[in-house]
Amino acid sequence: MDKKITFEEALKKLESIVKELESGQLSLENSVSKYNEGIELATFCNLELKNAEVIVVKMMNQEQLVDFQVKEEE
Repeated sequence: MDKKITFEEALKKLESIVKELESGQLSLENSVSKYNEGIELATFCNLELKNAEVIVVKMMNQEQLVDFQVKEEE
Protein backbone atom coordinates (compact mmCIF):
# COMPACT_ATOMS: atom_id res chain seq x y z
CA MET A 1 0.00 0.00 0.00
CA ASP A 2 1.47 3.26 -1.14
CA LYS A 3 -0.38 5.71 1.10
CA LYS A 4 -1.85 5.57 4.56
CA ILE A 5 -5.49 4.55 4.38
CA THR A 6 -8.10 4.15 7.06
CA PHE A 7 -9.37 0.82 8.32
CA GLU A 8 -12.73 1.47 6.67
CA GLU A 9 -11.14 2.24 3.29
CA ALA A 10 -8.97 -0.87 3.48
CA LEU A 11 -11.93 -3.07 4.42
CA LYS A 12 -14.04 -1.69 1.57
CA LYS A 13 -11.21 -2.30 -0.92
CA LEU A 14 -10.68 -5.81 0.46
CA GLU A 15 -14.38 -6.59 0.03
CA SER A 16 -14.17 -5.37 -3.57
CA ILE A 17 -11.15 -7.58 -4.27
CA VAL A 18 -12.93 -10.61 -2.84
CA LYS A 19 -15.89 -9.99 -5.15
CA GLU A 20 -13.56 -9.66 -8.15
CA LEU A 21 -11.78 -12.89 -7.29
CA GLU A 22 -15.05 -14.74 -6.71
CA SER A 23 -16.39 -13.60 -10.07
CA GLY A 24 -13.89 -15.80 -11.89
CA GLN A 25 -13.51 -13.17 -14.61
CA LEU A 26 -9.87 -12.24 -13.92
CA SER A 27 -6.88 -13.69 -15.68
CA LEU A 28 -4.50 -15.80 -13.65
CA GLU A 29 -1.96 -12.98 -13.54
CA ASN A 30 -4.57 -10.46 -12.36
CA SER A 31 -5.96 -12.94 -9.84
CA VAL A 32 -2.53 -13.42 -8.29
CA SER A 33 -1.96 -9.66 -8.19
CA LYS A 34 -5.37 -9.02 -6.57
CA TYR A 35 -4.78 -11.87 -4.12
CA ASN A 36 -1.46 -10.33 -3.01
CA GLU A 37 -3.11 -6.93 -2.62
CA GLY A 38 -5.88 -8.56 -0.59
CA ILE A 39 -3.36 -10.21 1.72
CA GLU A 40 -1.71 -6.84 2.35
CA LEU A 41 -5.07 -5.23 3.10
CA ALA A 42 -6.16 -8.09 5.37
CA THR A 43 -2.88 -7.84 7.27
CA PHE A 44 -3.33 -4.09 7.65
CA CYS A 45 -6.93 -4.51 8.89
CA ASN A 46 -5.88 -7.20 11.35
CA LEU A 47 -3.16 -4.96 12.78
CA GLU A 48 -5.58 -2.04 13.10
CA LEU A 49 -8.06 -4.25 14.99
CA LYS A 50 -5.33 -5.51 17.33
CA ASN A 51 -4.23 -1.93 18.03
CA ALA A 52 -7.80 -0.92 18.80
CA GLU A 53 -8.15 -3.90 21.14
CA VAL A 54 -5.02 -2.85 23.05
CA ILE A 55 -6.44 0.64 23.51
CA VAL A 56 -9.79 -0.69 24.76
CA VAL A 57 -8.11 -3.09 27.20
CA LYS A 58 -5.93 -0.27 28.55
CA MET A 59 -9.00 1.91 29.03
CA MET A 60 -10.82 -0.88 30.83
CA ASN A 61 -7.83 -1.48 33.10
CA GLN A 62 -7.75 2.20 33.98
CA GLU A 63 -11.47 2.07 34.75
CA GLN A 64 -12.15 4.93 32.36
CA LEU A 65 -15.18 3.17 30.93
CA VAL A 66 -18.56 3.78 32.49
CA ASP A 67 -21.09 0.99 32.87
CA PHE A 68 -24.30 2.25 31.28
CA GLN A 69 -26.34 -0.86 31.97
CA VAL A 70 -29.68 -0.11 33.52
CA LYS A 71 -30.11 -2.13 36.69
CA GLU A 72 -33.54 -3.57 37.25
CA GLU A 73 -35.25 -2.78 40.51
CA GLU A 74 -35.86 -5.78 42.72
